[in-house]
Amino acid sequence: MRALAAALLAALAVLLGAPAQAAPAAEPVPGPVVLVGVTGLRWDDLGSLTTPALWGLSHEGSIGLVATRSVHKRGCPVDGWLAVSAGNRAADLPSEDGTCRTLRDPGESGEVPGWDDYVAAARAESYGARPGMLGDLLTRTGTPATGVGPGAAIALATSDGVPAGVHQRLPAEPRALAQSVASAAADSRLVVVDAGVIRDPGYATVPRTPSTTPSAAPESDELPGLESGEADLPGSGSITEPTRAQQAVEVDERVAAVLDGLADHDATVLLVSLADSGRAALQVAVAQGPRPVGDPYEASLLTSGSTRQPGVVQVTDVTPTLLALLQLDDDAPALPGAQMVPTPGPATGSARVARLIDVQLEASAITKVSGLFSARLVMAQAVLFVAAAILLVLRARTDRGPLRPALRVLQVAALALGSAPVASFLTGLVPWWRADRQAAAFWTVLLGWIAVITITALAGPWRRHVLGPAGVVAAVTVVTLAVDAVTGSTLVVDSPMGAHRILAARFYGMSNQAFALITAGGVLVALVVADRLVRRGRRGAAVAAVVAIGVVLMVVDGAPAWGADFGGPPALILAFAMFAVAVSGRRVSWRLVLGVAAVGAVVVIGFAALDWMRPPTERTHLGRFLDTVLDGGLWDVVWRKVSANLRVLGSWRYLVPAVGGVALTWLVLAGPRARRGGLLGAGSPLAGLQREVPLLRPAVAATGAALALGFLMNDSGIVVPATGIALAVPCLVAAAAQWRLDARPEDVDEARGAVSDPGAAPAGTASA
Repeated sequence: MRALAAALLAALAVLLGAPAQAAPAAEPVPGPVVLVGVTGLRWDDLGSLTTPALWGLSHEGSIGLVATRSVHKRGCPVDGWLAVSAGNRAADLPSEDGTCRTLRDPGESGEVPGWDDYVAAARAESYGARPGMLGDLLTRTGTPATGVGPGAAIALATSDGVPAGVHQRLPAEPRALAQSVASAAADSRLVVVDAGVIRDPGYATVPRTPSTTPSAAPESDELPGLESGEADLPGSGSITEPTRAQQAVEVDERVAAVLDGLADHDATVLLVSLADSGRAALQVAVAQGPRPVGDPYEASLLTSGSTRQPGVVQVTDVTPTLLALLQLDDDAPALPGAQMVPTPGPATGSARVARLIDVQLEASAITKVSGLFSARLVMAQAVLFVAAAILLVLRARTDRGPLRPALRVLQVAALALGSAPVASFLTGLVPWWRADRQAAAFWTVLLGWIAVITITALAGPWRRHVLGPAGVVAAVTVVTLAVDAVTGSTLVVDSPMGAHRILAARFYGMSNQAFALITAGGVLVALVVADRLVRRGRRGAAVAAVVAIGVVLMVVDGAPAWGADFGGPPALILAFAMFAVAVSGRRVSWRLVLGVAAVGAVVVIGFAALDWMRPPTERTHLGRFLDTVLDGGLWDVVWRKVSANLRVLGSWRYLVPAVGGVALTWLVLAGPRARRGGLLGAGSPLAGLQREVPLLRPAVAATGAALALGFLMNDSGIVVPATGIALAVPCLVAAAAQWRLDARPEDVDEARGAVSDPGAAPAGTASA
């Protein structure tokens, strides 16, 4: 084990290489930094005739989509401005009817209205947000700043609720706004302008009423990435509110006035829609002007280290970008976001906007089908588990009679259901969201991929092996997800079982569900390979193959440049170490498990440390997590993950497959009906399966241990074992059905007698 651990760490060091060299010295941007904040502005609101200022800005600068997800599933205007103030997710106290409050300028006292509510709400959450962080930093460094409008007052407020620098009310006339901006640009390094709010009909903001207690709003018990769609908030019956188009025109007039006021200044302008308009959707981001280091913001797409996706940033990236432009990032605390930077995109402005609208359409469409997909998957699993529990233990002959076609149907159904998870990722290869009937197109594509994988599993020469068809399904799953992680995670993002851009939980790397699938699938692939080698008498090669598969998957899952998964590598190391020991013929001990856990901890810390040693703009969430820990925010992160686990623990969508899958596995491997060895023991119709595949039980044990550890280490909790079971148990059912279909009656009788003999050792095993 010590040699294996040393080899793993050495391989990681070689793979990731030495930390990147320090970035070149940054020169200050020549003019002021200007943040023009709006809320509710989407790319489909823009037009060359209706919003000429925004349209022109989008064609000249770097553009992107903003994931505005804050504390709650839907954000209010104040949430976005608080995210700028704190550099973190923050929100107002929730209202009883779910409506958002109208923003107001500071009164005579100079304090932002509702500031005490904002601070109380931040303390009630586990994100560690500190409203007023940006204002305090500007005051401490003596950076002159000017805010225009109520949202700007929130963004620039210090921890006591009073805006740093100068605050002005938003002028009613565009000419007056242009003059105010011109004056502010001449005197301030940072200018923040609240250019207005766009709200969907029925989602109008309401005046603030006195608050009571800082209780958090109830969160959905859905796993991030599996929500069932949008539900209307109260107040949807209004018919007097202005349309989105009318509100967008007003915002465009203010943006035009701001740009006019900056005409004589070499300003760097960030125009960002900071919150939703009522229904969650990706928003607009545009940047224009020089940068301290690197290419200027012009004719390109935006990205950031927190998303690593061309054309996509987060609202929490706004503050790190402002601090980098002002060269104050070294004075700021650790923040979850990263600097927005330009990245190449389509050659023309129209093509870039079209690309973003397509991504926006996909992100919205997936939220409408993912919930139904997960519900139908769970119901299908429940039916399969019940059918398998009945058919697999029937003692009727399978060479004739009605049981044989029933077992064949069970095998095909199990393989189809086992291929459904990876098929849900492969749907991203076909642009179904562009269809007029998006739901119908999604299900057509999904069923098509399921059919292709199932037919492939049943058609090749591997179909003659008891684990052949199930191994093909597992191999397709593992290869698909591993290749996707190495090539940029395009399939994981906005897939039913992956990460949704709108929810802003993960934008790259290996999602928790993808990790569960490659763990369960990887062990099954290793089982197929090891079983074949052991049959040929090459036990040493079998152990080496198991270790090699485990190392490859662990590196793909944990490397910052690929999977960037914090909780996955320890579980993968545990699974493949346990299985490798079993393949070698030795017994798995508690000492081994503890040693493997220690190695896993070292590997994860090593991944995070290597990532943290890179420049801040190049770090993934692994390095930023370590930076947060060093900054004293460990317990906030831990509590947030524990809270997320508790929220999804009681969800029926995950309890049903988790409990049902475990029960069926126990029934097959260690049920009460047989005298020894459960349903694989003496007297069972499946007694010969253990003799046929003696490594099956250790493989199931290794998979269960890994999924249990993943349950404890990841913030998706029970979703990890439930997702792994969605692949592992159907494959186990398919293998059991395959064995019963292929076994002759005399083989069953012989297997029963062999297993019933206490002195008989299964082929391919060895004593410790």
